[in-house]
Amino acid sequence: MHSEELFRQAADRLEKFYGKQEAQSLSFLLLQALYGWSRSEILATKQIPDLSKLNILESYLNRLEQSEPLQYILGQTEFYGYPFEVNPSVLIPRPETEELVQWIISENKNKATLSILDIGTGSGCIAIALKKNLPQATVYALDVSTQALETAKKNALLNQAEINFIDQNILSDTTGIPRTNIIVSNPPYVMEQEKPLMRKNVLAYEPSLALFVEDQDPLLFYRTIAEKAAQYLVPQGKIYFEINEQFGKETAELLTKTGFVKTRIMKDLSGKDRMVGGELN
Repeated sequence: MHSEELFRQAADRLEKFYGKQEAQSLSFLLLQALYGWSRSEILATKQIPDLSKLNILESYLNRLEQSEPLQYILGQTEFYGYPFEVNPSVLIPRPETEELVQWIISENKNKATLSILDIGTGSGCIAIALKKNLPQATVYALDVSTQALETAKKNALLNQAEINFIDQNILSDTTGIPRTNIIVSNPPYVMEQEKPLMRKNVLAYEPSLALFVEDQDPLLFYRTIAEKAAQYLVPQGKIYFEINEQFGKETAELLTKTGFVKTRIMKDLSGKDRMVGGELN
């Protein structure tokens, strides 16, 4: 058997679950991970060097047929050009979060000194990407999940990024929060009532702790973080949020009521309200 035939078999098998285009993309990624081939090499009918890996491929395909995310199957993904380990204790980083990181970098890259707190760090993707691109910054990363923090620490080592980790529940604990120039957060913002709209691979495998907020108080984390940021940010400190697209105006108004100025709603590449920022007086 050669690579192109193996690719076609995998893609055909996955097509009924994912559609043709996504099935092909997943199949390319599987073979790249197993054999280190590029897409052109896969289609160039290379001979399969290690038939024992076919058992691993079979296992991966079975898991994909159960809607398990490929990133969890492989145990890795990429964010902002950097490698990250991922597992079901952390959310899989999203492309729109890269846009949040880019916004922060673009506004703060020329500052000589900088300190940043990432609240709800998960895999550490935001904190680590910011540290790699703003090396002058002292970066703190906070999470309530011990398992998530362990993963984030591994990712900091993997990317040789010096991050100060804080094990804390931002909703109930105010001790040990450092004063910083920037607070950034991508907190839980999906309402429980939105669950029927979500894909099975998210609902069944990604951590609900990092995803969902009660319907009756969808801005719980934003309000809490904004109030604490008003205390712990230095003067002219900035806050950046990733948000639920339904609540751009409400989140911006919340920041204004909490004492922030220059509040802005930023759209993602899909044209959805995805980020909100502000600055302390």
